[in-house]
Amino acid sequence: MNDVQTERMQIGFIGAGKVGVSLGKYFKEKGRNVGGYYSLTRASAAWAAAFTQTTCYESLEEIISSCGMILFTVPDSAIAEVWQQAKPYVSGKVIGHCSGLYSSDIFSDWDSMNCHACSVHPLAAISSKENAWRELSGVLFTLEGDSSYVKDLETFFHSMGNRTRIISKEDKIKYHAAAAISSNYMTALFSMSEQLLLDCGFAQEEARSELYALAKGNLDHILTQGCVQSLTGPLERNDCATVEKHISALNEKQRKIYTSCAEYLTDFAQSKHPDRDYTEMRKLCRDGEHSPGAECAETV
Repeated sequence: MNDVQTERMQIGFIGAGKVGVSLGKYFKEKGRNVGGYYSLTRASAAWAAAFTQTTCYESLEEIISSCGMILFTVPDSAIAEVWQQAKPYVSGKVIGHCSGLYSSDIFSDWDSMNCHACSVHPLAAISSKENAWRELSGVLFTLEGDSSYVKDLETFFHSMGNRTRIISKEDKIKYHAAAAISSNYMTALFSMSEQLLLDCGFAQEEARSELYALAKGNLDHILTQGCVQSLTGPLERNDCATVEKHISALNEKQRKIYTSCAEYLTDFAQSKHPDRDYTEMRKLCRDGEHSPGAECAETV
């Protein structure tokens, strides 16, 4: 199976949620041959087919027999079950899923069924069926799977202008954790910051806009300088008194988040300033209290 065949191959999606619809629309806009959708909920498959101007298939057998590449864009927990139903029809096909967590091994016995198995994951936050496809141009796609085919798949994405990264099946869980922390967990921190400004009397739009500017500026610094050199604020200065005041002003849930992050960041501060003694700061982050009479290192 060569690169030209891969680029021309008709692609079918089993599952018509946000990921499947976004990928199908993106592929179609890039001139790729998208067959259409099959879903347990026919209405969702029909909507996806209409949105992408493709076909709504009536059965697993129909979509698999009609398409050369089949992408399982069902919830992670359903991939193995749907695979068992699809097995009788997959000979000679490229099969893949879009889970960031699972490897192609979830397609049990694929290597004895005359097919290629892979996992394809866009490193992007896909939040909307209607609009997320617009954000996929230039996004990194992480690829894993059948070594005899994954390079062809890499060329397929390069031809659309996307970056790719081939990873091992053993690395998928750590990879997915990194993506979740950078995307979703960052949202939790931003939401907590936003709520604190709302408590101070800021309007939500103002709080969101100003915190976004602050966060974006720091992300720009991280990109150019790295995490350690971008660290600023009272924790970097080893200002225990200020950190202790922060902790005292937070509710229990906020305090846990704050001190956990602060304890992790203390390692960055120590790397940036190896001559400073952060022992008391570490204790403050761990216990939430400043030892009476204890002193932090010089704060400048």
